Amino acid sequence: MKKRKTLLLSITLLMTMALSACGGNEAQSPKESGKNGSAESAPASDSNDNAFTIRVGAWFIDDRPYMQEFKANIEKAYKAKQPNGTIQWDITLGDTYSDKLKAELASDTAPDVFFHQGQTAKFGEVGYLADLSGESWAGKLNPGTKSSYLFQDKVYSLPMGVASSGIWYNKKIFSDLGIQVPKSWPELEKAFSAIKAAGITPVAAGFKDIWTAQMTFNLWMQPYGNESSPTYGKDLYEGKKTLEGPEVQAVMTHLQEMVEKGYLNKTALSIDWPQSAELFTSGKAAMIVQGPWMPGTAKENFQTKGHAAFDLGYFPFTTDKGYAKLSLGIDQSLSVNAKTKLMQQAKDLVNVIASPEVYGPFNVGGGTVPAIQGMQLNYPDTALNDLLKVVEETDSGMGYESYLPASALTSLVETFTKVASGIKFNPDDLAEAQKKLEKDKGTVIVPAE
Repeated sequence: MKKRKTLLLSITLLMTMALSACGGNEAQSPKESGKNGSAESAPASDSNDNAFTIRVGAWFIDDRPYMQEFKANIEKAYKAKQPNGTIQWDITLGDTYSDKLKAELASDTAPDVFFHQGQTAKFGEVGYLADLSGESWAGKLNPGTKSSYLFQDKVYSLPMGVASSGIWYNKKIFSDLGIQVPKSWPELEKAFSAIKAAGITPVAAGFKDIWTAQMTFNLWMQPYGNESSPTYGKDLYEGKKTLEGPEVQAVMTHLQEMVEKGYLNKTALSIDWPQSAELFTSGKAAMIVQGPWMPGTAKENFQTKGHAAFDLGYFPFTTDKGYAKLSLGIDQSLSVNAKTKLMQQAKDLVNVIASPEVYGPFNVGGGTVPAIQGMQLNYPDTALNDLLKVVEETDSGMGYESYLPASALTSLVETFTKVASGIKFNPDDLAEAQKKLEKDKGTVIVPAE
């Protein structure tokens, strides 16, 4: 029986070759899916004469309108580039996608093109990714996101969009009080004072959710640390700097001043993040430190909680001397499987996704900023236009906290919340964080540079 199947397969292959030789315009059918639901991509010639199916792996492309638009834009643009190509979407929603992708890569069954989260260095090290350094968009990527796309000086991924947290503010309050966007810490303190005098809370905080305190502290530390050294995080890891140094002390001291002068809401440690967002969107507070989701949350609050709508603006934390450095986040990165049989077709697909017609609407819909520099977008939300401008103009890089063990960061945040509660800052409190850094640094996976 087995010999008969082999004979039939051989005859079929010979007939296919003969038909191809006689009629070069006849298209080949793509290979069918295997038992596990995945499909191997059939090779296609560079002349685009043969039909082929190219697989794309993702976890986040769901039924949201802008996601469906994203898919449609890709398919339309790719059809123009590769008329005989068909995209097979291999979507697994949720956390199981990552484990599935790793298993497929290990067994050589992964999609031709796939999205992933922060795996460029790990996947690049074991040879799973194709080099994309020669593509036209590769030289335009924001250097502040290089850890998401670079491995051993080669580009292996396309970051899909940049997210940056920072200070969101009520433009109406600032305008009514004649306050300009602060460019340094002293200017921000003047703004705090003017807002407090008008009977408005300067900054809404919801530190009951510890992650908000950690985010605030890290965003604040990023410029103070990197102003002292462009490799501040690495310096901490290597012992050239310490967590007891003047950089951390400056942030803790400024926080203490804010608490003493009433620049934070008195409920900062007893309310959570959604409650702090309501304090801000109700107009009772002029600013809030939050992530890129804040404009969307504000819009929802305006619609559902009866808050009077206002335009949001954005600016980053700055030092006493006016230095700013952003910590940029990347959610999705796109790579080509190094073992794909459709290498050029796969690169063409990535290039299509990197085009303004596809990449632009994706970022506008998701409220993220392009990692490809120079791509000017117009967001319906003015706050995101402000964010785009800041990201384009401001120094950025990996968060210093990437070099810290979790134990040291937890200790720092404990001191931060202690000061936020009204307890006077004691520099000796930082000794514990430094001890944990030295003790647990072996647990740190040093970021790729």
